[in-house]
Amino acid sequence: MSSGSMVIKRKPGVAPQALYFLVPAIILVGFVLIFPIIFAFFLSTFKWPLVETENRQFIFVDNYINIFKDKEFWHALYLQIGFILIAIPIELVIGFSVALLFNRSFPFATLIRSLLLLPVFVLPVLSGLTWRLMLQPEYGPLNYLISKLGFKQLTWLADPKLAYTAIIIQDIWRMWPFMFMIIYAGLTTIPKDLIEAAKLDGARFRDRVFKIIIPLLKPTIATALLLRIIDALRIFSEVFIMTEGGPGNATTLLSIYIYRQAFRYFNMGYSSAMAIVLMLISLIIALAIVSKNFEVE
Repeated sequence: MSSGSMVIKRKPGVAPQALYFLVPAIILVGFVLIFPIIFAFFLSTFKWPLVETENRQFIFVDNYINIFKDKEFWHALYLQIGFILIAIPIELVIGFSVALLFNRSFPFATLIRSLLLLPVFVLPVLSGLTWRLMLQPEYGPLNYLISKLGFKQLTWLADPKLAYTAIIIQDIWRMWPFMFMIIYAGLTTIPKDLIEAAKLDGARFRDRVFKIIIPLLKPTIATALLLRIIDALRIFSEVFIMTEGGPGNATTLLSIYIYRQAFRYFNMGYSSAMAIVLMLISLIIALAIVSKNFEVE
């Protein structure tokens, strides 16, 4: 190297000019995600009637205190937890089983796997409307089949227990392919040589599943559970179309109860406080799953 030459060493990292390209994305995220959360928290500190906004009163944490005294809130939370604990494990088992079944080569495999995913792409409103028509007591196809088999027709969405069961069945039908899609993608990453070696060593199918496949799929299953739990916590459209939270409050999940407080009783501050609590519940669940199943550096 000549004496007049000079070497400039740059520290690794993002060039300052490149940061300017992030500004539009940061602004968009701020308006779409951060601002609504801040505004919801701001609303939650007020007694804010929607039809009388000029009469709003700053009450600080009173809305949050009232939540813990609200029996309807605890009932909605109980129904929400029951919904998650029943629907999601069933979806996981079905999705995992079907993924194992289709993790092989056979004629028209790609086409069949694609068709299995169709329920996921059905709009929630359309899914709720379809199931409401199917469960209609007088001319619904399900009651028609029941009557042809010699059984008594059921008023599915008018009976509290049956209505709750119906929204769970609807969710299982629509979302188990989501579990299948994620788990099947995880199965394709497992080396086939490892499974073949286990077969040659005499490992039974059950041993291969529980001692090789499931341990290797642990992060994938955790991801699927995380996404489904968060989605189930905010489920609204399907339940509202099918039952509107009824009969009575038999299917009044948290999202339905928050909607009622906001747009039926016009308690914007109280509904915002419940929305913040729901967000915190989602964050706690997400952190618990991530910290237990993923290595975070």
